[in-house]
Amino acid sequence: MSKPPERGFRFLEHMTDAEIESYGTGLEESFENAGLAAEETMVDLSSISQTMKRTIKVSGEDHESLLYSWLEALVSLQDTDGMLFSKFSCKISKTRGGFELKASCFGEKYDPKKHEQKTAIKAPTFYQMLIDEKSIPIKIHFILDL
Repeated sequence: MSKPPERGFRFLEHMTDAEIESYGTGLEESFENAGLAAEETMVDLSSISQTMKRTIKVSGEDHESLLYSWLEALVSLQDTDGMLFSKFSCKISKTRGGFELKASCFGEKYDPKKHEQKTAIKAPTFYQMLIDEKSIPIKIHFILDL
């Protein structure tokens, strides 16, 4: 298997949407890198200072619905509060109904003078979503509807 990219995610060729693979030594790191990839889709990660902290809690009946909820929460925070993040610390726990993700998110509010907006994300999709926990590193594949 080829070595994953240095930054923990990569963009794949797609005609109209953002097709992404993220990687991590564990599921939580893979989710963190999926979050970073979503943010990089919207703006340059290196332009985001870590001056604010937000906590995000989402749940899902399985890992795929948990990933969807996680990405949806990030897009929603950017749309409603103008929040951008460049660092995540995710904890995933099993619950009675499935799984819960609690993430500490570090970033700042969108500033058009500082952050050049790349592409707006409409929503994550379940289409071709794959979480391969047997691969080393763990690989997540997902598409963001632009």
